[in-house]
Amino acid sequence: MSKEYYELLGVSEDASQEEIKKAYRKKAKKYHPDSNSDSADEEKFKKINKAYDVLSDEEKRKKYDRFGKQGVEGNARAGQQRASQNFQDIFEHLFGGGGRGGRRGRNSGENLRIQTAVTLEEAYKGVEKSFEVARNKECPECNGSGAENGNTSTCTECDGQGRVRQVQRTPFGRTQTVTECPTCNGTGEVPEEKCSECSGEGVTEQEEQITVDIPAGVKDGQRLKVAGKGNEARGRPGDLIIRVSVEPHDSLERRDNDLFTTAKVGIGDVALGTEITVPTPDSEIQVEIPEGTQPGQVLRVSGKGMPSRRGRGYGDLFIKVDVEIPEDLTEEQRETLEELRQEDEESKTFFETVKDFIG
Repeated sequence: MSKEYYELLGVSEDASQEEIKKAYRKKAKKYHPDSNSDSADEEKFKKINKAYDVLSDEEKRKKYDRFGKQGVEGNARAGQQRASQNFQDIFEHLFGGGGRGGRRGRNSGENLRIQTAVTLEEAYKGVEKSFEVARNKECPECNGSGAENGNTSTCTECDGQGRVRQVQRTPFGRTQTVTECPTCNGTGEVPEEKCSECSGEGVTEQEEQITVDIPAGVKDGQRLKVAGKGNEARGRPGDLIIRVSVEPHDSLERRDNDLFTTAKVGIGDVALGTEITVPTPDSEIQVEIPEGTQPGQVLRVSGKGMPSRRGRGYGDLFIKVDVEIPEDLTEEQRETLEELRQEDEESKTFFETVKDFIG
């Protein structure tokens, strides 16, 4: 028995249809590419959809259990469009889509996507950004009806229901799908005369200023969603998806929530110990360099990294010590170093003599 589809949904081979449906909803919400989750994964979402398409159909499931993928992939192309629509209906039901029947139809507003850049300091504290967005909004002349003077009549295609049913015959039996009526876009009404301003579409492109709070801890490449600020339609409007890029910092490198930097310290300071000033996205801090710190040694300062978006504290700051070796020495500096080297050689000779004596 092939188990891959069961493993993708995280259910057992004897799972009920209700358990399969519940597992699919959870996985779809987690991996959907338009979700605001760090786990968003388009490829995994497609695999989960495919697994659900098979396991939610009793006939397909039987063939899959008996023959594996080969038993259900013969008509994959023929069923691809139907499956895609079914998945969209399920997903919109999960996430509260609008329109008749509580689901978002295929002609509802599209999502809009924009990009913005923030500095590391802004990513640390959070920042408010404003955008001028050109988006389809309700036509002011017809109030979104698409009808001149607001006069509409019942759609004859769907008899005012807003949705139409289609029945298809497949090798596995009859399949019935319910889709949004393409004639009235799911409203159940059609214009008696199309609005001259929007040509019956019900929407016109308009500029709008949208202000968004970029949260503290946002990561490079992360997507934020502003619900309902995409293109409008006669059903539920789409969303505005904002992709955030975090600009590189002059002296700090970010890895997840931790920060890394390099501090140049003089040879005398690492030998005797000192205190140095180190930048953070919030302010400068004082860090103690212990006596005898070695070149390349990494010091860790807890809680001075980036904040977690989930409110679970801060990352850490790691400081690599880069010892500066002077190129041009004064006579006094040279004499001092020669004395240190002589003492070091004498110490080595002493300890080697003791070691030989003991050994």
